[in-house]
Amino acid sequence: MAQKSILGHGGRYLVAGPTPEPIEGTWDSPRILVIEFPDMDRIRQWYDSPEYRQARQIREGKARVQMLFVEGSPPEGFSLPA
Repeated sequence: MAQKSILGHGGRYLVAGPTPEPIEGTWDSPRILVIEFPDMDRIRQWYDSPEYRQARQIREGKARVQMLFVEGSPPEGFSLPA
């Protein structure tokens, strides 16, 4: 559900780890996703969209998601120090 919403708002996945197999109840997963949007306005539109609200509702109490939004990253991206 969230994937369609991300793509529909101009976002794209840069990094995606494996999806955990759900077991009854909640589960911990060391999954990380890096998603890029053209600008903060698109992020806000996506985050407030009916599709993403529904995705949040579906995972409520089942998975914990933490997000970090960054504005103004360099076009060449980030690299680790040498």
